Amino acid sequence: MNDPQDRFSLDIIDRERAKLDAAKKAAMESCKSSNTQGLVALTNLPWLIAAIALAYWYFR
Repeated sequence: MNDPQDRFSLDIIDRERAKLDAAKKAAMESCKSSNTQGLVALTNLPWLIAAIALAYWYFR
């Protein structure tokens, strides 16, 4: 268990902040390594092309 003197120490705040910063850094790195947003955008491309073609055909 924690030492009773550590209960009022501000070192715990620094340790928790370091853990939070490490978690943020890991999340950013995993986001950069798996760039799936481009693939998701490409899945909508056929629908966009079809909508433009229909609009062109309808308003022509």
